[in-house]
Amino acid sequence: MNLFIQLLRSLFISMLAMLAVILIVLFPRQVNVTVTETQLLTDYPFSFQQYAHQIQAFFSELFLNGSLGVNRYQFPVIEDVLLVMGNSMIVIATALVASFVLGVLKGIIDYKLDQTRFRVFGSFGTWLMQSFPDFLLILLLQWMFIRYFPNIRIFSAEPWYAFMIPSFFVMIYPMLYIARITQVSISNQEGMLYLLVAKSKGLPRWLLFYKHVFTNCMGTILTHLPSLMLYILSNLLIVEYFLNYPGAANRLFIAIDYSVNFGTGGNYEATTIIGIAFCFCLLVLFVQWISIIARRRYEVK
Repeated sequence: MNLFIQLLRSLFISMLAMLAVILIVLFPRQVNVTVTETQLLTDYPFSFQQYAHQIQAFFSELFLNGSLGVNRYQFPVIEDVLLVMGNSMIVIATALVASFVLGVLKGIIDYKLDQTRFRVFGSFGTWLMQSFPDFLLILLLQWMFIRYFPNIRIFSAEPWYAFMIPSFFVMIYPMLYIARITQVSISNQEGMLYLLVAKSKGLPRWLLFYKHVFTNCMGTILTHLPSLMLYILSNLLIVEYFLNYPGAANRLFIAIDYSVNFGTGGNYEATTIIGIAFCFCLLVLFVQWISIIARRRYEVK
């Protein structure tokens, strides 16, 4: 498929996804509560007229005034979103690069160890670490920092290293994911005809591996780059919430204002949710484009 068509298709899918998010977020959530002597009754009235009015008001404010309004703190939503996204971008970028590089290295090590008696430390160890729930591992690491490294302020965003601990927590499972993909991709190259031809030419094993096997695997590994980004974003909420990090995922959770009794609280911030979701959607789209372009480069080679 033509490269431009692939990029355009991913853009179109992202636009549809963002439109779906807007329609869901702007769905009326008004709750009427009636208190009697013995009961607490709730009613969720809905009308298409009110729904259409909210959609029209949102797009009118966006395109006519270039604004998303103000949040619950009477602060411009766009400035609020840019502030929290700036905090999260440091974590996301660090975790993305580190998890990809370290994941590939871990996958190569797993492949090498699987051919020795220490295979328990290879792909089996990676699989075993992946089997632990992510929130449980994050809580365990958080406890270890509190217990054995009390001088490290993991609940504060003020130190210069404040982004490093969230980045480390976020990258763990994505790194294991890439390691697994790398190890499987390398294993699938075994017995290929081009390897037999290269061996017959007397090429050194290290050159055979890195020049042929690893290069051919990079196309497959880069295919999973968008999934890696989604993995990072899914773990971002847990990490930012547990560490009280002032990032976009934590702010998104606050904006939803989930209520155990009514589903949505009185401080539901629709435009803040849309703004943060739009930024996350742009990130995923950007990584998809990088993956498509880089994969095409390795396929051509």
